[in-house]
Amino acid sequence: MPGAEGLKRSLFRSLDFIFILRPTVVVGMWVFFFAGAALAVRASGGSLPLLASSRGLLLGFGAMTAALGGGCLLNQISDVETDRVNEKLFFLPRGLISMRAAWVELAVVWVLAAALAAPLSPAFRVVLAASLFLNVTYSAPPVRAKSSCPWDMVWNGLGFGLVSAVAGWASVAPLSPAIIPLGLTYTLAVAGVTASTTVLDVEGDRAEGLKTTAAVLGASGASALTLVLVGAAGIMGAVLRDPLGFFGPVLALPLLVRAHVTRDRTHRIAANQVMVAAFAVVASIRAPYLLLLLAFVYFGSRAYYRARFGLSYPGAGTP
Repeated sequence: MPGAEGLKRSLFRSLDFIFILRPTVVVGMWVFFFAGAALAVRASGGSLPLLASSRGLLLGFGAMTAALGGGCLLNQISDVETDRVNEKLFFLPRGLISMRAAWVELAVVWVLAAALAAPLSPAFRVVLAASLFLNVTYSAPPVRAKSSCPWDMVWNGLGFGLVSAVAGWASVAPLSPAIIPLGLTYTLAVAGVTASTTVLDVEGDRAEGLKTTAAVLGASGASALTLVLVGAAGIMGAVLRDPLGFFGPVLALPLLVRAHVTRDRTHRIAANQVMVAAFAVVASIRAPYLLLLLAFVYFGSRAYYRARFGLSYPGAGTP
């Protein structure tokens, strides 16, 4: 039926504009955002787990989600040729979404982020500005941190770990220095995973002349650095008595060690995904509804990527 086929194409096109924002990447920020919010509630004498969402928490969550979604989109706009070589992130390389439409969507989501942050505290708006700065300078010249070791790790670590946790705290309470050492613990863990992800793209990155962590250190060197950074995060988590900072790295380390030893691509993908999943599960103890959000993204992404590209993602496939 032509009508049914046309409806299917329209549905896919609408979903393309959602999934180009990389919700499976954005969930990593959600984990540390809610962790920061829970830490603020605990520090102020409130009860945990977080079972209700305040207006500030919802607005902050929406603003940070839009900011990072736009950052993921800018990354794809900047790296369309590299993604074509690596056969990943198909939206722009395959022309599913035009470059012009991508730029328009980027403007829309970042304006939305600013609008959602407007009613919140000045401190939160400063944190959001820091997030936007990291997102722009990560992908766009002249800084383009993602193409230079060690800044690819530093920018990702700060953006997902420290800034996200601080944003979560600032959305529900005045900022406190107590969030800094915890945020830096998360920064180490995310930096380690970033080093691990560069191993997967090393050939395409070198072909494009990018000096990412794996391109500079080699796949084995980047893999070893991953173990050091993630292990250090686990130690800091233990010292700070922070379950998220401790159990997230500890649960992922065995798979990261396996990937380092076998040098198998599927083992590397699984290790990276388990790292995110481990943090998510531990964070959900303090913010149970995070599990519902993560489940929605996981199963929605599985259905979408299977129907659209024939991939099992998140899973063994690479988007």
